[in-house]
Amino acid sequence: MLIEIKSYMDTEKLKQIGLNEKESKVYIELLQLGDSLVSEISQKTKINRSLLYSIVSDLANKGIVTYILKNNVRYYRAAEPERILSMLKEKEKIFESLLPELKNLHKPKTKKPIVEILEGKEGIKAILNDVLRLKKEWYAFNIPGKGPEILGPNVEAFENERQKSGITLKVICVKTEEGIKRGKQFSKMKYTFVRYASKSYESPASNWIYGDRIVIIFWYKEFPFAVRIIDKNLAESYKNHFKLLWESSDKK
Repeated sequence: MLIEIKSYMDTEKLKQIGLNEKESKVYIELLQLGDSLVSEISQKTKINRSLLYSIVSDLANKGIVTYILKNNVRYYRAAEPERILSMLKEKEKIFESLLPELKNLHKPKTKKPIVEILEGKEGIKAILNDVLRLKKEWYAFNIPGKGPEILGPNVEAFENERQKSGITLKVICVKTEEGIKRGKQFSKMKYTFVRYASKSYESPASNWIYGDRIVIIFWYKEFPFAVRIIDKNLAESYKNHFKLLWESSDKK
């Protein structure tokens, strides 16, 4: 049972790096089986042979599976796990070489504000990564304290990286039970300054400002999402508004 659970977890993680469910399953089985015939892999994975030929062929093209010939019969074997890591690093280098050209193509054609909607937990995580990438002072208002509950360990990992990067956060939490609890957690962090606003400000949405970006995050448990506006003048206006709120907020 423990082996089955671990294999399931490994399959889920392999899916996150680009393998589909069946490819992940075949690769994990081959790691355990060693050199194997398609019939043997089919028996173990419960995938029919005609489909399996296509899967091992795709994995071979990716460099994740190889084969040898014994008496003119193909025996498939899994490439060493380190090979996958090497492939990912190679892809990263290729993408880095393309990045300047892609960024040039992505330049806005007009000076209008850019408005984006980022959906789900992955959308919120993309914004957190953007904060780390820009390394600009971060202002946050109307923090209800729901981030750790909805995003789980991702929040702690982000906060650790933020502090390592020396990114300053000024945060105004709402005086609810969750908001006060979150404020106390913030007060223990480096480069972090905390104040509190009246419970009357309680809302399912938080307002963030960093760099030339304004973000409104709606902390709905089942479907969190965010609206991000990229505009330098608007961001500066919101920063000035935040500073007024900061001066009128309580320190405890």
